[in-house]
Amino acid sequence: MLLLRDPKRLLAVLIAGVCGLIVLVDYSGGGGGFAVVATTLIDWAAIITAVALLLGIFNVIGSHMGRLRQRSTDAGYSIVLLLGMVAMIVAGIFFPLPGGGGSLQMPSSLAEVPIRIFFRAVYEPLAASLLALLAFFSLSAALRALRRGSGEATVIIVVAALVLIAQLPPIAVLPGLGIAAQWLNDYVALAGARGLLIGAAIGAFVAGIRVLLGFDTPYLDR
Repeated sequence: MLLLRDPKRLLAVLIAGVCGLIVLVDYSGGGGGFAVVATTLIDWAAIITAVALLLGIFNVIGSHMGRLRQRSTDAGYSIVLLLGMVAMIVAGIFFPLPGGGGSLQMPSSLAEVPIRIFFRAVYEPLAASLLALLAFFSLSAALRALRRGSGEATVIIVVAALVLIAQLPPIAVLPGLGIAAQWLNDYVALAGARGLLIGAAIGAFVAGIRVLLGFDTPYLDR
């Protein structure tokens, strides 16, 4: 009833629902005219996404340039962000691609090779350092949970500690321990992971249905 009182919202919901159903039918094997229309809709969505991403980049640049002009206390972070952005753009456009036999060998994407090199030289070491720090954060979180006396947290921490101890080289060689740890990984841990994935899939399905039917309208300004 609320949608009928607001024609603009009703039109937006109808467009979003019809487009979503067309793409869903095509993905389910509808074929024919659905495939043509769905491909066109996906291409339009890709173009709109690219334009929105470009506008977002300009917005980020303008925001951080404003911080630099104001000489705020965190201007150093803005400098690092802008330098990283410029470095990635330069690497993707102007970085010389490797050639073979005197001819330029183009990859599937112009930015594929230089950006991959940049990621391996800069991003991967930083990511590995942050992941290494997660061990200390996890230990701190475990100690805080034990101090609170939560039974569920205690069970999780004890099980995690036993699994880690069982994988140590002096203990892993004990008879039967490796088989027990493998059984836990293959059945208990995998069953939990599959349960989480199934729950996430059901949640995504319900959220998609609510968007298609117009109960949720995240694409509208509130």
